[in-house]
Amino acid sequence: MAISFLDNLNINNNEIQNVIIQRLGADPTGVEGKIIYNNGTNTVKYYNGTGWISLTANTQGMVEWELGDGSSTATISNGNEAQFAGGTGITTTLSGKIITTALANTAVTAGSYTTANITVDAQGRITTAASGTGGVTYTLPVSSGTNLAILTLTGSDSSTDPVTINGTTNEVSVVANNAASLTIGLPDNVTITGDLTVTGGDITLGGTGRIQGVDTVTAATDAANKAYVDSSVAGGLTFKGGFNANTGVTALAGTNLYTNTVLEKGDFYVVTVAGNFFGNAATPLTVGDSVLVQTAAASGSAVEGDFAVIQSDTDLATLTTVGIGNVNKSPAGNLDGTFVSYSSGTATIGVDIKNNAVASQAIAEMEFLVYDGGDTDTNLALSIDSLATFVGANTGREFTAASSSGTSHVFTHNLGTDNVMVQLFDASTKETVYASVDRTNTNVVTVTTAASANIRCLITKIG
Repeated sequence: MAISFLDNLNINNNEIQNVIIQRLGADPTGVEGKIIYNNGTNTVKYYNGTGWISLTANTQGMVEWELGDGSSTATISNGNEAQFAGGTGITTTLSGKIITTALANTAVTAGSYTTANITVDAQGRITTAASGTGGVTYTLPVSSGTNLAILTLTGSDSSTDPVTINGTTNEVSVVANNAASLTIGLPDNVTITGDLTVTGGDITLGGTGRIQGVDTVTAATDAANKAYVDSSVAGGLTFKGGFNANTGVTALAGTNLYTNTVLEKGDFYVVTVAGNFFGNAATPLTVGDSVLVQTAAASGSAVEGDFAVIQSDTDLATLTTVGIGNVNKSPAGNLDGTFVSYSSGTATIGVDIKNNAVASQAIAEMEFLVYDGGDTDTNLALSIDSLATFVGANTGREFTAASSSGTSHVFTHNLGTDNVMVQLFDASTKETVYASVDRTNTNVVTVTTAASANIRCLITKIG
């Protein structure tokens, strides 16, 4: 079903792309200026007010040429003349109203050419061709010692050229295996004087090989030797065991962290019994807390300042204290709908609206939770009645009217704004139609149609 337009369509010099003219099997009743495609005769036609005129000159859609036999010109149907001229090596003739264009033959002797010398003219045709000179074939007899090879190059013209290849001890090995084979490679032991640079590849040691003689490390990208690694890891973290934070007694019998234990930098202790560290109430330690020696001390001379205290904060949490705790939602009831989930110890809390029971209808006592950011910056409850009053006063008011005839249709909606959405439909067929719509003022819309129309107008206030 086609979309009905009741007024003219102005597309402001823009293109209508991928358009098909209306296709009919026979010419319809004409309206001046109307265009159709008659698929019975395969012609495009327009109506000039008295009859249908074909826009197709001939079946090929081209103007006709009248060709004169034996000439090099053709007369176009509008009286002008088109000429077909010849060129270098090209002839054009007209005979029996057929245009013939031919290239002149070249004087190249047919045959096979080896290493040919070829000449081509401006039209790409071969004008001359002749055999060129062949190459010389060499044979390579080889004789050598362990690091010496002598090659003799013998051409097909019987000329000879000797070539000597020398190898170098510990660098290049040259071996002649037989009279036709020469091997060049590295020996088993290779000595390189200077730097070796490997780009884009790896160095792989086979079997139990080692890289020896690594120099002192100076740069971040240098390879490290064993002595450097051993010195770098000395003085690292050393776990000593648990201790009673209240008394100082450690897990090792007869030792007390506070009174008779030698401290080494990096010693690490974990609290197994809660208490005040070195009797200081300002440093309470609980099970799971740990201390790390950062200053070495002799037996009996340890003080609290020799340690770094690492608290695990494993106390039970309160409203103001971080510690062990848990988050859970309230039971079903007037707080049902709270959502809690855990991932790697982190709780995600939200409102599970989707899985709540669905109300059968909206009633006056229902309320929404809203944030009043523009006034008091607080969370407030909004009732159904208040929401309905606000929406009715500010959005969505509508106006409907009909006009049974004429080309100018005036609809007074009294909505007090130009922000209105207008839709039209045919009062008889109920199909949506399109016409010119003008918001004459904030209370009136005027609809113009090219011909008399019976329409209904729907107007909705937006905002």
